[in-house]
Amino acid sequence: MPTPDFTVEDFCKDPTFIHWVLSPNDESNRFWQSFMADYPHKVADIRLAIDYVKTIRFQEIEPSPQELARLKQRIWNDIEKPDRQTPVVPLVYEYRRLYWAAAAVVLLVASIGFAWSIYQANSSLTYQTAYGKIQEIKLVDGSVVTLNANSRLKVADNLADRPIREVWLEGEAYFDIAKRKGAKFIVHTSEAQIDVLGTEFNVNTRRDQTHVVLEEGRVQLSTDNQSMVVMKPGDMATVSPKNRQIQLKRVQPELYDAWRESYIILDGKSLPEIINSLEDTFGVEINLNDSLLLNQKLTGKLRTDVADDCIENLGIILDANIKKTGDTYQIR
Repeated sequence: MPTPDFTVEDFCKDPTFIHWVLSPNDESNRFWQSFMADYPHKVADIRLAIDYVKTIRFQEIEPSPQELARLKQRIWNDIEKPDRQTPVVPLVYEYRRLYWAAAAVVLLVASIGFAWSIYQANSSLTYQTAYGKIQEIKLVDGSVVTLNANSRLKVADNLADRPIREVWLEGEAYFDIAKRKGAKFIVHTSEAQIDVLGTEFNVNTRRDQTHVVLEEGRVQLSTDNQSMVVMKPGDMATVSPKNRQIQLKRVQPELYDAWRESYIILDGKSLPEIINSLEDTFGVEINLNDSLLLNQKLTGKLRTDVADDCIENLGIILDANIKKTGDTYQIR
């Protein structure tokens, strides 16, 4: 029985899920539609699992001419039999049919499970989150990536067996990299390459700029125009989009990865920086109509579970009014 804790792999190995994808009926449609309504955070995983199950193809074996000839001959022999009475099907035969049908279902499930393993080992995977959603991804090498809202992560083939493990990021993600006998782990962004051995760090590629904040361990950062820069815990590296130069400064890492717990820490951030972060998270537009608000220094935390609540609370902190029109908010 599927549960809300199922991963994509769990869905792909679940007989009821496979049966629904390959042979849907009214009952199974009702069940899975109800499941997705009860657990909307699993919808993206279910859709990905559907793609995987449908992608796994089984070869159809064409009968040989000799086999077709034997089949035709057997059909003619049956037609030419003098006894045309309705054949009585032995009960034992029916049981055998049921047995072989059940065996075929088991074999199908096992085959898909095996094919899933092969597919996982030989295919690249791409994960993508919607606005307002966060997804934790456990990679096959033991590393864990938390993908922020409106972000995309592509993982290289055979990640666990490669001497150099590679992923490509658009958006924002927090990486907790597992050490694997010196095998490098490389995060590619459009502006930079981040080389790590085993560590935790946050990468943000939004607004055409790469920011890397190192929580612990050691990473090396390079670009097309600058050789390797070694970062220490507490460093934030910013890659300029114009000249691809790397600038380092000291920060408090917890201020930059609080999004994993669905809130934003306001301390030390400018109002435009906070507004940019909320726009990227929720896919909305926020306009500041009172320039005097730019000088306000904000402190505290802001929950980011629900866009309307979050922006309303920001208005309360600013002592400003919020007006919403469609996906656009006015702060004044």
